[in-house]
Amino acid sequence: MSVAARIVLGIFLASCLGSVVALLAGALWWRWVSAPALVFSGWAALGHLVTLDDDAPGGWSSPANPAEAKGFWRSSLAQLALKVLVFGGLAAFVGADWSR
Repeated sequence: MSVAARIVLGIFLASCLGSVVALLAGALWWRWVSAPALVFSGWAALGHLVTLDDDAPGGWSSPANPAEAKGFWRSSLAQLALKVLVFGGLAAFVGADWSR
């Protein structure tokens, strides 16, 4: 993992943890703390969706072997599904009414 990826992952995790701690502490600004996590997860999901055609069999970054290409495509779809689930979960968490 590159240094830049470690930094982004650290900011993402710190934002998730910080927003939960701020919410539990009763701070009114907890949604602002969760903003970087929401932006990074949305950016990752959207970026993967935009470049998904490159991973399709016969695409730019797909392996030449058809058997490997099918596995590569399924792996890419699974990664996209995970990224969308993380983004959706974070969006639901931020959008929920926790004032009760």
